[in-house]
Amino acid sequence: MYLTQPLHRALDQFPQRTMTICGDRTRTTREVADRVARLAGAFRALGITEGDRVGMLALNSDRYHEYFYATWWTGGIVTPLNIRWSPAEMAYALTDSGTEVLLVDDAYAHLAPELRRRCPGLRTVIHCGDTPTPNDMLSYEDLLTTADAVEDVRRGGDQVAALLYTGGTTGLPKGVMATHRSLTTSAFGSVLVDEAVERGGTVLLTAPMFHVAAFLSWFSQSLMGGTLVFLPTFTPDGFLDAVQRHHVSTTILVPVMVQAVCEHPDFAAYDTSSLRSVIYGGAGSPEALLHQTMEAFPRARFTQGYGMTETGVLTMLTPGDHVTGGSRLRSVGRATPAVELAVLAPGGTRLPPGEVGEVAARGDNLMLGYWGQPEATAEALRDGWMHTGDGGYLDEDGYLYIVDRLKDMIITGGENVYSAEVENALASHPSVASCAVIGVPDTRWGERVHAVVVPRPGQSPSADALRAHVKTLIAGYKAPRSFAFVESLPLTATGKILKRSLRQAHGPA
Repeated sequence: MYLTQPLHRALDQFPQRTMTICGDRTRTTREVADRVARLAGAFRALGITEGDRVGMLALNSDRYHEYFYATWWTGGIVTPLNIRWSPAEMAYALTDSGTEVLLVDDAYAHLAPELRRRCPGLRTVIHCGDTPTPNDMLSYEDLLTTADAVEDVRRGGDQVAALLYTGGTTGLPKGVMATHRSLTTSAFGSVLVDEAVERGGTVLLTAPMFHVAAFLSWFSQSLMGGTLVFLPTFTPDGFLDAVQRHHVSTTILVPVMVQAVCEHPDFAAYDTSSLRSVIYGGAGSPEALLHQTMEAFPRARFTQGYGMTETGVLTMLTPGDHVTGGSRLRSVGRATPAVELAVLAPGGTRLPPGEVGEVAARGDNLMLGYWGQPEATAEALRDGWMHTGDGGYLDEDGYLYIVDRLKDMIITGGENVYSAEVENALASHPSVASCAVIGVPDTRWGERVHAVVVPRPGQSPSADALRAHVKTLIAGYKAPRSFAFVESLPLTATGKILKRSLRQAHGPA
């Protein structure tokens, strides 16, 4: 299958239906399809051919929707950038992927000069905002006005469709090669689970579109037909207003968003009765918050999703599971129809129910590999299994319970943070002798980044100084939110830091 197929189907069946809403801008399927074909023509005129990469650095909008489809329409590969990265991280991804054309909106146009300086291969920047276009950029709307529409090349199957960059334990992002097959397989698996996405419904996209969860929510609704409402950034007021104004039926949230909405002082003043499906994931959700949310949206069905950039959606805890409740609310559900799930011992043998090991999966939903990193690919994809690095166990009925993240990944506010990356930045401060970074439970963020620091002799670094230093090197959300200063770190006999002991000593505060 090819990822542009849902647009062709919608054009044949619902040409006059509203497809996208962004602020006061509303477009029908026919209008969107015409703009996509002409944007693809503009890309072609700029030299984009099959397999070339086109980047996007922007907040959510209807133009993100057009960018995805137009890039695939012309045979290219989308490279959406994490808007919370530092310019150095953005530049690394652009250079590593060989991206030559980048779209930026009003919020990030000011970064274009620095990205051009850091990325000699970046030859064209397109301004896709609503303010006047800067002199050194091309205008998105002008390109659409002057370009000729082109035919869809219908690139599909196991050809790469997207490079989705994720943090790495070595401190450098890795480009996950998602194919047309892997992304459609993951989306189909999601929509088959208790109608998590309503046929012909209206989805509110609040999570950033560079994130695989938001991407799959967007594409799943596209598969089922309906209307896509884009919220540039999440605020509780903006979310509630959009649900009421556009009669939203489906949305995807991370726990920190859920909490902010439910605790909004004017929550009861908004009409949220249209909401029929709430999908959540991205971080551990306390049961108390989940019950609070279910009470806040009594007409909605709740679905939890678990997965990673490399795999898409692996498991889902269905609406029926939420009604049944009990201990299964602590699980992440069962494998979607397209996924085979296993818990493996270190030697690769499958473990029986109840025994903890590494969660692994296989199926057509898996990535092709890491861009330009064959060794990392071989380490992750072994014997047909994607080794997630998560520790967990299955029960007798196939429900998966996550007990730890073997790669020391921290999920804070729905964003993945790798401890090694933060440790590298922190250790570069002249007053730090050694350090370790762990995730500790946090009622607002799910987890927060916590640093345990051994200062150099005679030094007394402050938490504020260290946090400011880290933010000059990596994205701000990765910087530690809390610190502990100690005389030494617990080590194994081989000199490795015992993070399990640190988690026990620096648990909930």
